[in-house]
Amino acid sequence: MPNWIYPDFEFRPKRPLFLCIISNTDTGKIPGLSAAGTTPELTDYTPGADAELVETNKIITMPELPEAPGGSPTPAIVTKAALNLTGIPSLFVASGLRKKPAIPYVELGGAAGSDIRKQTAVPDARALYENAELLGKKLARLSDCVFIGESIAGGTTTALAVLKALGYEGNVSSSFATNPLELKAQVVQEAMARAKIKEGSLKNDPLKAVRELGDPMMPSALGVMRGLLGTKVVLAGGTQMAAVLALAKALQIEGDISIATTKYIIEDRTAGFKDIVESLGIPYYYSDPGLENSKIPPVQIYAQGYVKEGVGMGGAALLAAINGVPQRRLVEETDHVLTTVELPKS
Repeated sequence: MPNWIYPDFEFRPKRPLFLCIISNTDTGKIPGLSAAGTTPELTDYTPGADAELVETNKIITMPELPEAPGGSPTPAIVTKAALNLTGIPSLFVASGLRKKPAIPYVELGGAAGSDIRKQTAVPDARALYENAELLGKKLARLSDCVFIGESIAGGTTTALAVLKALGYEGNVSSSFATNPLELKAQVVQEAMARAKIKEGSLKNDPLKAVRELGDPMMPSALGVMRGLLGTKVVLAGGTQMAAVLALAKALQIEGDISIATTKYIIEDRTAGFKDIVESLGIPYYYSDPGLENSKIPPVQIYAQGYVKEGVGMGGAALLAAINGVPQRRLVEETDHVLTTVELPKS
């Protein structure tokens, strides 16, 4: 086992699948909240562009490479590198997505999530959940281990709101190097006041927590998980996926479930990833992608706390490791992906 995955991931899937749910929420457009796009308006395009990059190494529907305001490129470059090196198939699933990608994908339907301060976040949460369960049941016949990632700008704030409604303490991570915790807390407070929800009051009604305070990625991930009963499931992400785990526990979704993230999330002292996951009794794994060894400065600064996770980066890196890919090769391939990705002609 390469020493850049902790702890050892003993299972060796014969038919692994990397699945990524792409969604939008207007919560991500609140200025200063999300770094998944150089402007709030571009966050609508980011998930679809991430899918295009992973599937084709091209950006087709977005005018530029998805990146944070500080210049860090999307974590999709690491996911793409890991999948290139392993040949593991990927599948993108759209749920409440405004700007559709120019690649084949599964459509679950639904509208983009609303600004949680102003109105019900995901009115069609139950329909998304049920559609996703049908998809999960199909995938269970095709794969023995499904990694589930996400790309949704603003998703850590909706995760915080849902965690509060379920009664969990602790903060969520951020794609900014400096986590805007006060802004997130203010948004969540306004949303809970709007929906007349108190902390912990929805611990027995998780789908209402999603409907009022969440985003369209959440019911889709939960439905797929329920449909995959009997198949090993690894959630690939940070505190957003920790919130999905908390929802899954409240929904009594059983099975062989774990979570994989990056060293950058584990080391984020502003967030409570480990506390949340450990309180749920779910195994977690984390990879050290070694991006400080990149030859490209905007990639190197991942190791300084920028971006940290997204597009299933930690899970994709884990897949690379268990397939014998050295950390050095992942870094080299990440650099190669970034320097060869085709951008739209201006």
